Amino acid sequence: MVFRLLFLFVIIISCDSTNLPKQRGFFAPEFSLPSYKILESCNHNFKVNDLTNIISKPDCNYEIEYNELNAKIYVSSIIVENNMEIISKKFDEKVFNNSEFADQILTSEFSNPYKDVFSKVYFFVGESPSNIQFFITDSTQNFLSASLLFDSKPNYDSLLPYIHYIRNDIKKIIESFDWSSK
Repeated sequence: MVFRLLFLFVIIISCDSTNLPKQRGFFAPEFSLPSYKILESCNHNFKVNDLTNIISKPDCNYEIEYNELNAKIYVSSIIVENNMEIISKKFDEKVFNNSEFADQILTSEFSNPYKDVFSKVYFFVGESPSNIQFFITDSTQNFLSASLLFDSKPNYDSLLPYIHYIRNDIKKIIESFDWSSK
């Protein structure tokens, strides 16, 4: 009888704690509140994060580099010469090719007819090579195409805080964009 009570007592005490394997954790980065400067390039200007470096390339192309985040926004400037349909088709093809590994694609549009700024942003949820792609156009003469790429293996869960931080910068770029030649 004593043995049964002792056995029952041990079982009851041991059932309170369950041992689960430790979950894999990711580093939680802390970002400072961004401040912005105006970037003037060729026929346009916009606000860009102070923490970025701008790398100029030929033909009004450039890279917005985030050294600490190991990321770049590659910007290509295209002059429209009655070929807007072809340019749009090539951009859509680029988005389609990038979406092969994405679980979901979210889109956002912005327009400011007073400044002739029209934009569409694609957010890729999942392990895609580029997490954000967007374009800005005046719909008649200029088309700016951009892609966010990280210099690391795609791991959406660990990159998500960085993607959100840069997404806010992209929003600022689009909202402050101005075609200065007009």
